[in-house]
Amino acid sequence: MTNDKGLSLTPIDGRTVRLHEPTIYREDVEGNEIVRLYRDSGPLEIKIGESVSYKNTKHRVNIITHAKRGKTVAAYDLKSSLLTASSTFALPFLGGNRKYMLWDSLFVNAFISTEEYDECIALLYRFSGDTLFTKFEAAMCAMPTFIKFVDVDKYHVLFIFDVPASARKSYERFRNGQYSEIDDIWKLIILDYHGYDSNGKTGQILFKSPELKEELEKKLETTLSDDAELHSIPDMKYERFNIDYYRT
Repeated sequence: MTNDKGLSLTPIDGRTVRLHEPTIYREDVEGNEIVRLYRDSGPLEIKIGESVSYKNTKHRVNIITHAKRGKTVAAYDLKSSLLTASSTFALPFLGGNRKYMLWDSLFVNAFISTEEYDECIALLYRFSGDTLFTKFEAAMCAMPTFIKFVDVDKYHVLFIFDVPASARKSYERFRNGQYSEIDDIWKLIILDYHGYDSNGKTGQILFKSPELKEELEKKLETTLSDDAELHSIPDMKYERFNIDYYRT
């Protein structure tokens, strides 16, 4: 574990804590990735694969990025992960909304597979002892599609659900990267769940926008077939829950 004494940290969401005072740190970079932050003035360092502490909890650091204000690096974001495609496209199959699912606070990520259940919807949360989270846990366990929960470590809990029957076809199409083949009603539910406009990027993927197709063709310097999807197939390296990647 990283020695965190003197770190100025602010939680941003379930995946991210922000490290302030960026000018006092130096970077070790491999390729395009920051792998270590350190100070010339002392032994303190933050390394990929280790953790930082904030109050009574720890945060795994798998990704370090710049948080910019304009072109200036205003802080460093220490992330356990990036948001999965499952969080955008599969999570809404369970119902509810972002507020109900604690999206901006304790939600970490959604997955479409685990080691034990190949086809499921699994939701990873940061554990909290607050009364609100205790009530939230009870509500999750009472859902008709609930299978089980797993205590990943002292700081995370994973809820595993069966795929609702009404969403089964659309779930399979998402897993196969057939975004435009997701049922129209579920497309609208996905957009509404996240508060997205149909003309935004997710809407363009779901409804196969000619403008997005043209944009991708220019970027890739190729011509896409008429039946080509406009987003890559879900990468199971990230869409299947990996306990070793998230365990703190």
